[in-house]
Amino acid sequence: MILLEGGNVFKDAEGNPLTGRINQADVPATVRWVEQATGINFPKERWLGSTGKKDSSGDLDLGVDATQHNKEELATRLGQWAASHGFKPEEYVKKSGSIVHFKTPINGRPDNGFVQTDF
Repeated sequence: MILLEGGNVFKDAEGNPLTGRINQADVPATVRWVEQATGINFPKERWLGSTGKKDSSGDLDLGVDATQHNKEELATRLGQWAASHGFKPEEYVKKSGSIVHFKTPINGRPDNGFVQTDF
C-alpha cells in the first residue's frame, strides 16, 4: 500500500480553501455517505491517516483497492454524482498522481460544509 497525502486542492479564485476540517463525530456518517456515492465499502481498516482517530481531521483519507477499482472509474463515478446534483464535476473532483480528490459534503449535506476526501 502506498499512502501519498497532499494539501487542499479545492480553492476559490483568491486561493481560499473551499473545504475544511471534519469533526471525529461526523466521520462515520460522512464515510457511509461516500460509500453510497461511490458504491465502494470503506471499512475502518481503510480509514487512513487521522481519519476517525483524532478529534478532527483536515481531510478524509480512504484507501481503495486498486485491483478492484481504478482511478478513472472512481473519478467518473464521483463526477456523475456531482453532475446529477447540478454541480460542475470539475469543482468537485480532481486528480493528482495516484489520488482522486473529492469535495465531500459533511454528513452528505452541503449546508454542513465540505471536507476533502483523498482516495
